[in-house]
Amino acid sequence: MLKTKYYYNPTTCSYEPVRPSVSTFILRTFSFLFFSVLLAAGMVRYYQDHVPSPKEAALWQANERLKAYYDVVQKKIESSTALLATLQQRDDDLYRVLLNTAPLSATERNAGIGGVNKYAHLGKDTLIAQTLSKVDQLASQLAIQNKSYDQIISLAKQKTAKFASTPTFPPVSKKHLKRISAHFGRRLHPIYKIFKMHEGVDFSAPMHTPIYAAAGGYIKWIKKDKKGYGHHLLIEHGNGFKTHYAHMDTIMVKERQRITRGQQIGTVGNSGDSTAPHLHYEVYCNGKRVNPIQYFVGELTAAEYEEVRKQSAYQTQALCSNF
Repeated sequence: MLKTKYYYNPTTCSYEPVRPSVSTFILRTFSFLFFSVLLAAGMVRYYQDHVPSPKEAALWQANERLKAYYDVVQKKIESSTALLATLQQRDDDLYRVLLNTAPLSATERNAGIGGVNKYAHLGKDTLIAQTLSKVDQLASQLAIQNKSYDQIISLAKQKTAKFASTPTFPPVSKKHLKRISAHFGRRLHPIYKIFKMHEGVDFSAPMHTPIYAAAGGYIKWIKKDKKGYGHHLLIEHGNGFKTHYAHMDTIMVKERQRITRGQQIGTVGNSGDSTAPHLHYEVYCNGKRVNPIQYFVGELTAAEYEEVRKQSAYQTQALCSNF
C-alpha cells in the first residue's frame, strides 16, 4: 500500500493529504500494470523452462531409465570383451602351441571390423550408435573365435588319432628296454658275419618275458618260420605306422584281431636265426623303417630316455670301434 503524504495548509492551519494529480495517478497505474505483466511473463517463462509438463516428465523418466539400461549394457559389453580377450590368449598361447599350429594374426582376428558404418544415420557420437557398433564388433570377434575353436577341435581329433597310432608304448618292460643288444643301423651279423643294415632294435630279455603292442591297431599277419625272424608278426596301426615283432616264443593273438595299446601280444623267444633270447623290434613310418628309440620319449622320464638313447649310441660306437 502506498503511503499517504500530507502538507500543511496555512489557511486551515492543519495537515491535509496530498491529492495526486491525474497524470501522476495514470503513471502510477501504468507502472503497476507494467511490472505486474512483466512479473507474470517471467513466472510463465520460468515455469516453461523449469517445470516440465506431465508428458515431458514421463519422457525424462524414460530417458533416465534408458541411460541406466545402457550403462548396464556397456558394463556387460566390457565384461564380455575382457572374457573374449582371455579366450583369445588361451587359444593362441596354449591350445595352438600344444597342437603345434600357428596362432591367428591380428588381421584374422579383426576381420569384418570397420568398413561401412551402417549406423551413420544415428550420428557417430550418439549413445545408441556407439553401443551398436561395439556389439557388432564383439559379435564379429566371437564368430571368428568360434571358427578358431572348430579348427582346434578338428586338429585335436587328428592329433588324438595320430597319437593313438604312434608306437610310443615300450614293447618290453623298462628294465629290459635298457638292455639293447643291437642298435638301429649297420652292424656285423652275428651268424653270417657280414655287415648288414639292422633295421630295428634288439632288446635282450629272458625267455617268456611279456611283449606288448606299442600302439593300438590290428594284427596284419603272423608268421612262424624256422629261420630268419622265426615267430614274428606285424601290427597295422594306421596313419602310416606299423610295428614288427620278431624271434618270439609264444604268440597270444590272431590275424585280423584288434588290439589295444599296451596289450600283451606274446613272449620273448629265441626262434629263427637268433643266438640268444631277445626281441627284435621294428617301426615302419610310411613304408620306411625308422629308429624305434625316438618314439619312446613320451613314455619315459627324461633321465630314462637319455639312458636308453646313450645305450643305443654306445652300441653304435662300440661296433664301429671294433672295425
